[in-house]
Amino acid sequence: MLRRLSLLSAVLLSSSFAPASALADEISYTASYSTDQFRGARVAYRFTDLPLEMPGFFGSPKLYVDMGINHWQDSNDTSDNITAFTVSPVVSWHIAGSERPLYLEAGIGGSYFDKTSLGNRNLSTKFQFEDRISLSWQFSKNSDARIDFGYTHYSNGDIKRPNDGLDFFWLSWVHPF
Repeated sequence: MLRRLSLLSAVLLSSSFAPASALADEISYTASYSTDQFRGARVAYRFTDLPLEMPGFFGSPKLYVDMGINHWQDSNDTSDNITAFTVSPVVSWHIAGSERPLYLEAGIGGSYFDKTSLGNRNLSTKFQFEDRISLSWQFSKNSDARIDFGYTHYSNGDIKRPNDGLDFFWLSWVHPF
């Protein structure tokens, strides 16, 4: 399993040098932390050039698909770790600013974990839902790069008990192609 995740990580990272039209429009690098003393890192592609339009009554948000690999470890026992592959559709609303805009983003997707526990958290299933909410800020008018600050919750939706779930606060750097 670790070999497959390593191969997928290498493909995702190396493909960041391919033309944007061939793969994705943005790449993000994330650091995360949990109040359960878990810390982690994530790399993801965001497919932003989607042919879908959201209905106007939602406030004309943009839709993108975020696909990433997460890896977390228990800060108290660094040999205890878990890896997840995630796919989430995310809706992004422009809420303020024109030269340095601020966005509110929210999404619900799915995740596949390589194990069903981390520290004292028992997930019961390798499939987990991923719920997220974040603020995304384009910090410079001279660059399209953004900083995202958010919260993500993983849960199996009570498909099987126990369903301890995982909660993370995170900070990302998002680089458009």
